[in-house]
Amino acid sequence: MSPDTPATVLVVDDNASKRLSIEAVLEPLGLTMFEAGSGEAALHAVMDQTFAVILMDVNMPDMDGYETARLIRMRREAEHTPIIFVTAQSADEGQIPVAYASGAVDFITGPIVPEVLRAKVSIFVELFLKSRELERSLSDMTKLSNRFRDSEARTSAVLENVADGIVTLDGNGLIESFNRAATDLFGYAEREMIGQPFKSLLAPDRRAEFVREATESTAMRKDGSTFPIEVDLSDVQLGARSIHIGCLRDISERHEYTELLKHQALHDDLTGLPNRALFGDRVEHAILASARTDEPLALLVLDLDDFKQVNDTLGHHLGDVLLKLVAARLVTSLRDADTVARLGGDEFGVLLPGGTDLAGAASVAWKIQKALGRPFAVGSNHTVDVRASIGIALVPDHGDNIDDLLRRADLAMYDAKRSGGGYATFASEQEAAPARRLALLGNLRHCIERNELVLHYQPKIDLATRETIGVEALIRWNHPSGDLLMPGQFMREVESSELMVPITEWVLNEALHTLRIWRDEGYDLTIAVNFGARSLAEGSGFFETVNRMTDTWGIPRDKLTIELTESALLDTAGPDLPAQLEQMGQRLSIDDFGTGYSSLLYLQRLPVVEIKADRSFVTSLATVEDDAVIVRSTIDLAHNLGARVVAEGVEDEATMDLLIEYGCDEAQGFHFSHPLPADALVEWLQSSPFGLPRRLHRGPSLTGTRALTAT
Repeated sequence: MSPDTPATVLVVDDNASKRLSIEAVLEPLGLTMFEAGSGEAALHAVMDQTFAVILMDVNMPDMDGYETARLIRMRREAEHTPIIFVTAQSADEGQIPVAYASGAVDFITGPIVPEVLRAKVSIFVELFLKSRELERSLSDMTKLSNRFRDSEARTSAVLENVADGIVTLDGNGLIESFNRAATDLFGYAEREMIGQPFKSLLAPDRRAEFVREATESTAMRKDGSTFPIEVDLSDVQLGARSIHIGCLRDISERHEYTELLKHQALHDDLTGLPNRALFGDRVEHAILASARTDEPLALLVLDLDDFKQVNDTLGHHLGDVLLKLVAARLVTSLRDADTVARLGGDEFGVLLPGGTDLAGAASVAWKIQKALGRPFAVGSNHTVDVRASIGIALVPDHGDNIDDLLRRADLAMYDAKRSGGGYATFASEQEAAPARRLALLGNLRHCIERNELVLHYQPKIDLATRETIGVEALIRWNHPSGDLLMPGQFMREVESSELMVPITEWVLNEALHTLRIWRDEGYDLTIAVNFGARSLAEGSGFFETVNRMTDTWGIPRDKLTIELTESALLDTAGPDLPAQLEQMGQRLSIDDFGTGYSSLLYLQRLPVVEIKADRSFVTSLATVEDDAVIVRSTIDLAHNLGARVVAEGVEDEATMDLLIEYGCDEAQGFHFSHPLPADALVEWLQSSPFGLPRRLHRGPSLTGTRALTAT
């Protein structure tokens, strides 16, 4: 070993004791030792320096020796570094080919013989030093050639046992030697190849090449099969004679791995569809083609309505199963020329080929909805109905780049979701809507401090006595423009922002304050307040706030009804929610019943005293038979759960009479009264046949003290 060319040996083993043992065996060789405790650490090491030999354990956590060797070989600076697998276990017949396939040159099994290990390492270190010497200036080539000849016998023995195919060529490119690995690689015996041109190892269409440096090519075996190969030919001067040494490596696995990485980078792991990156690339190419041919182009974005409810109800695993089924159905329902991609979550993109106009895009949207309209069998015990909202953007009408098209198709899709129309085409006013919502949210942030919020109250009638027994508090906003806005005009923005909690607290405080005034005036009423999912979120302080405010205003717990939608219950369905609601003592009502995804088992666990039949069924009760069936079923179900039923949206006497016939307990709607301000509600109680006489002992009135708050 040359003292001015230090050689370092890398020892890779997750067992520190084994690393020390190997270093002790090699200590007489006077080598520099470098340790790595894992495959990942070994990869970092080969990126920082060059090693003469790598001694590596096979069985390591996270990344075994075979995988580590393959990755090391992919680094150009380490692709020729000898790798020897050292393991204390006896290898079975299947392990050794795997070791050589991963790039190893030798495989040493236990028990390890120190003399053998030192001898093999010495040989490879010497080869390493000689390869370094080959890179010296031309003035040292004669000395290197002499040393090479002196160790020719030893080197030949090593070459016969390395994993790479090694051939030597004369100055005319004829093969002079052909090692055992080359024989295994090509299927030729050495005697068949001696004297043959090196080009004969290449596929016919690649034989015009005679590479002088590392490159990739296509080789051909004796049986005619071809495979990708990496060829590295080096010129070596042996005295007055020049030869070429060729290192040949089958890189089929590397190609497969590279193709797999490319596929993973451009495709969705769950569905196998193109991902957002590949979809964007195809859209950009289609846009360029559309510009050349002057043909229209259509892009669709769709997502699944209420997919979150599927995840929350059935679990994310079955949610993933549903996404894969949806992806498969989309692919089979569309043409081969159409591109279907998963953009993320439950959102998919569809690129329709050039020549597709608005009518064609709308036809495809209808076709998608029809394909997804059939129920999906998810798992062995679940069937899921899926609805999709689809947005359409056209080239060049709605944009000429992927970002604008996706954004505008998204806006159209949300418009379709809000309208319930199934699909919508982008329109310029859709871009203005987010700006309007942003301005609305800006005004909302000041609505409490400016005293712009008000409550109106709608009576709830006991159908047995036809007398008011309670009210529902409904929020209104005196907008700075002078308009009185209904909840549908601003609550969506409230529920999706941090304003949900403070506005809900304001509503609760104002409702309890008003109820306190009415009780002091002799009216024995319950009051219902609606709460959204964010109000029940962990850390919101919901339960503490309700208890504090009812105590402050002196309201009996059973006079406050907490109304929660089915979706709010599912969105916050934590394991502690039933117990927390039970401990509060307030009445719990399920609002908009029949429009969500309620779990009856979950409803049984909750202290539900009231279920509200949604107005969409009640309004048409007298004219639509299916709605009548739903309302009757809701009443029966609620009574079986021990709960009362409140029918919303009663607008005429015929509907009221049917509800009484069905056994419904309570009702509210325009037939009795519109929502009214607090003072007007008191007048209505005194004058309406459905009103309520004063029954409570009248205490000191709080009229005129509305500035008092519990917050």
